Amino acid sequence: MPNDPRAHGHQNPLGENIFRAAFQAFPAAACILEPAGDDSEANRDWRCVAVSDAMQTMFEGDELTGQTLRGRFPAWADEWCASCEQVLADGKEHLSISAGSQESQLFEIALSRLPCEGRDAVIAKVRDVSSEYAALASQRQIDARYRTLFNAIDEGFCIAEVLFSETGEPEDYRFLEANRAFVEHTGLNDPVGKRIREMQPDIEDHWVETYGRIAQTGMAERFESESSAMGRWFDVFAFPIGDTAPFFVGILFEDVRERKEMELALRHSESRLHSLIDATSDLIFRMNPDGTDIQQLDGRGPLGSEKKIANLLTEHIPADDRKALKQALKTAMRNRAPLAMEHRVINPEGIIRWLNSRAVPVLDDRGEITEWFGMATDITGRRKVEEQLAHGAQMLRVASEIGKVGLWDWNVETGDLTWSDEHFRQQGFEVGEVSPTFEIWASGVHPDDIGPTRAKLDEAMKTGEEYVNEYRVTHRDGTIRWLSGRGRFLYDPAGKPVRMLGAMIDATERRRQEEWHKLLVAELQHRVRNLIGMVRSVARLSAPSHRNVDEYVDHLIGRLQAMGRTQSTLTRSPGAKVDLAELVREELLVHAARPDQCLVEGPDVALSPHAAEIVTLAIHELATNSIKYGALGDKGYIRIVWTVSDREAETWVALRWQETSPHGNPKPSRKGFGRRLIEERVPYELRGTGRLDVHDTGVLAQLEFPLVEGPSILETRSHRLGRI
Repeated sequence: MPNDPRAHGHQNPLGENIFRAAFQAFPAAACILEPAGDDSEANRDWRCVAVSDAMQTMFEGDELTGQTLRGRFPAWADEWCASCEQVLADGKEHLSISAGSQESQLFEIALSRLPCEGRDAVIAKVRDVSSEYAALASQRQIDARYRTLFNAIDEGFCIAEVLFSETGEPEDYRFLEANRAFVEHTGLNDPVGKRIREMQPDIEDHWVETYGRIAQTGMAERFESESSAMGRWFDVFAFPIGDTAPFFVGILFEDVRERKEMELALRHSESRLHSLIDATSDLIFRMNPDGTDIQQLDGRGPLGSEKKIANLLTEHIPADDRKALKQALKTAMRNRAPLAMEHRVINPEGIIRWLNSRAVPVLDDRGEITEWFGMATDITGRRKVEEQLAHGAQMLRVASEIGKVGLWDWNVETGDLTWSDEHFRQQGFEVGEVSPTFEIWASGVHPDDIGPTRAKLDEAMKTGEEYVNEYRVTHRDGTIRWLSGRGRFLYDPAGKPVRMLGAMIDATERRRQEEWHKLLVAELQHRVRNLIGMVRSVARLSAPSHRNVDEYVDHLIGRLQAMGRTQSTLTRSPGAKVDLAELVREELLVHAARPDQCLVEGPDVALSPHAAEIVTLAIHELATNSIKYGALGDKGYIRIVWTVSDREAETWVALRWQETSPHGNPKPSRKGFGRRLIEERVPYELRGTGRLDVHDTGVLAQLEFPLVEGPSILETRSHRLGRI
């Protein structure tokens, strides 16, 4: 503006007022900005010197003239000031989008340099583009939905441009767009941008002619036609796209070759359809609206080959199943939904079969069911297999529970571990008390056994050999049990272990019996040696009391036979209880104890077979040692007395063996079998106490134990051998 007085450094109030009035009447939202500082000032602010009425209205009447950007718009001032400086520097228009103070509000800001001589100024035109961006976003959503629908439909769809000759005749067409199903229905790959005669040179002319007619007339057409060149039948709906001819052509089509072939094959023969149905093993049927009457249409099924109408419930459904079928029918009718269920039927021969029935309701215009059509498959064989599998699983579960066998299933990949009920108990838990994991199992293994056990697991996993191991577990109450496990790892095709299956039994009692067996063997060896010594002692002690050989032989044989009877007590099959007094006297008799050497006294006590065996062993050892070292071998005296008392709802026996020897007993140099038997085995086997002391005057042995039922050791062992 060369005539602008402001360019010469003086004001023209009239001209500036006219300018401001004209600018305020400017229809767009705009303002004129000028620097609020000199050129040397960094990050200088900018001031509004003129604002249009539309701009004032956009900012709700807030007076903007004279305000700086940093004072009025601090949030956006840095960006806008920098943009103004850039416009002054390069003279190019700067366009940006900024968010407004309200949600979803967007402004387009166009900054241009204002040509003013001697003065730097920028005009800012502001446009509310919120609705445009919202419409654009909405259009994008619509386009995305269209594209999704475009590719999701099962039918083939394409948009074609028909190519005409110079004379106006259609001679080819080019594919502009095609959905994913296009290839499936045509067999033509990557069609976009290609011509049909390029992709299928021998395509029939009528396709080009038909689409050319639609492109020229703008009239949609629906038709079915065969393409021998493509080996397909098409059901087509073609329609024009565009505002003026020649139009693009939208083609929605489906390859109906299979349907057409079937129509051609069955067009003149309904019997062929029946033959096809008869060829299936399924039952095709129809039912009345309430599902009570059923008619077999065709096919073979458990209802026989007759096509008569029959009452489904009363004639074909077992009485126990009618209520469930009625309820399923009622639900399907209420929801106007298909019926699907597995149920039993009675065939004409009176045999029960299983069917998987599926029926669809046929509805009238009011939505009421007019009839049902359905198909039923005979699944009797499958149900029998399922029942056999369930029965096998039940037998396995019952067998494992009866046999006290714990089962485990370990998924090596996921770490999931499954225990049977018995396995929970073997680990010391209630069934379902914990969620089994490898860590929970490992924490229960005895500290001395965890190392070898994990080594055997790793070895079995590495080699594929069977895992066999016996180890101890410690329950939470401190109880220690022996478990015997066997298992095997399963591997994927790459040889990676994926699973381990195994079984476990509680071996605690077997381990105890093995320990007891070892003790019995040691005792037998000890007893054989003692028997020889006892026979020698009996012979020696018997000799001075007999004056002739015959009497001596008779007494010796009688005492040896008594010894045999005592051994018989230890080895006979247990059954009846044993009298304590008889047991003691018989054992003393075996050891040739004279009546004047012994006092046997106590109330009647009936010992269980197990207690009798342990007490017999104890008396035997005490008597044997007495012959060797004590009263019976030194003309001493023995008092064997016992009493009975009640303790905590149980009857206890307290037995006392006390020797008095004129020359005393030698102190034992080691803990022999007799002491171990009395002080260790008696407490363990009889849940009592045992003590053996050697005094200067002789031996004092004391046994205390409850009178409880207990099977013979030999009986337990024989039963075990029988099971093996």
